[in-house]
Amino acid sequence: MFPLAGKSFPTSSDELAEAINGALAEVLTLDKKGDAVSAEGGKFPSIKKLKINLNNAAVSATEPPPKPKATGKREPGIVVDQLEVVGKPIKYEQNKLELELKASGVKFDFGRDKKGNPLLVLADAKTGHVQAKMSKADIESLARTAAEMAAKQQGIKIEGLDLTLTSEGQRSLAADVRVKAKKLMVSGVVRITGRVDIDDELNATVTKLDAEGEGMIGAMASGLVKSKLKPFEGKTFPLMTFSLGDVTLRDLKIDVKTNVQVTAEFGST
Repeated sequence: MFPLAGKSFPTSSDELAEAINGALAEVLTLDKKGDAVSAEGGKFPSIKKLKINLNNAAVSATEPPPKPKATGKREPGIVVDQLEVVGKPIKYEQNKLELELKASGVKFDFGRDKKGNPLLVLADAKTGHVQAKMSKADIESLARTAAEMAAKQQGIKIEGLDLTLTSEGQRSLAADVRVKAKKLMVSGVVRITGRVDIDDELNATVTKLDAEGEGMIGAMASGLVKSKLKPFEGKTFPLMTFSLGDVTLRDLKIDVKTNVQVTAEFGST
């Protein structure tokens, strides 16, 4: 499901590309090299290929944008032979996420959100594959930055950080972070643990966040880290900036061998 700029539904391939591009530009800073959206071939409302290029796009909002939801009656929209959405990467603050979605035999409806703004709603697909990936190095860097910000308030220096990620079933992973901290001549360790669960809309929900300290400095730092973790308990982060509409994912899997990679299939065949 994609939001569309303007107030009316597009009546040509060019208008469709402009409407999707305009809506994306409201929440993303798009790469200036070329158009982000192209609709090629076919006779509208049939399109041979719809491609959305989000490479190097950055989320411009302070919070990830909410996914659009259609309300009320919908009407037939467009039919797309080949749909491709690529973001390598999409950036949100210090996070970098690689996203790729490919589908064939795709049907979209036109709908509107609760404010009356037009939407392109994914109604059906013959085949589809989606993949979201984040490198362990990026996750480790993000964890270290968060630890350094928390430790700085107590005059504590972070000397090392080790991150371990473990799959817990096809839709969940556990994170175990060991942070070595030092204040003056005294060292200690803070262990941070948590769990991430992925749902059918590729939303990641963080739970079971906790921190324990080893040694005097570790114990001192762990209390501060716990307070910093509390606002993130139960928080959901979308791995995609758009909704899959009526389509349900299947065969969703999480792989943590080299990167944190989520893959899933969708479609009627």
